[in-house]
Amino acid sequence: MYLHIGHDMMIDAESIIAILNKNLMDYSPEVRQMIHRFYAEGQLQGDLNDAKSLIFTSNGVILSNISPATLYKRAGRTSSKEGTGSVWYTEI
Repeated sequence: MYLHIGHDMMIDAESIIAILNKNLMDYSPEVRQMIHRFYAEGQLQGDLNDAKSLIFTSNGVILSNISPATLYKRAGRTSSKEGTGSVWYTEI
C-alpha cells in the first residue's frame, strides 16, 4: 500500500522505518548530524524549511510538510488493511 506524504508524493508504506518530528533536530545533535549525513550522501529528499516530519525509509530520508501524527494515522490505516507491521513516530 502507498502512503501520501504531501507535495503530491506517495511512498510504499512497507519501506517506512520511522516517522520523526522535525523538531527533534533542534534538541538532538545526533539527529541533526544524521540528517546532514543523509544530505551529503544525496539521500535526503524535500525542503527542510517546509518540513514537519522526517520519514526514514529503506532508501534514505524524505521530508514531509505533513505532521507526524497525521502520517502515523495514514500509515496505520494502510498497514492495518494489509495486515503488515507497524509504523512508529515520535512527537516533541
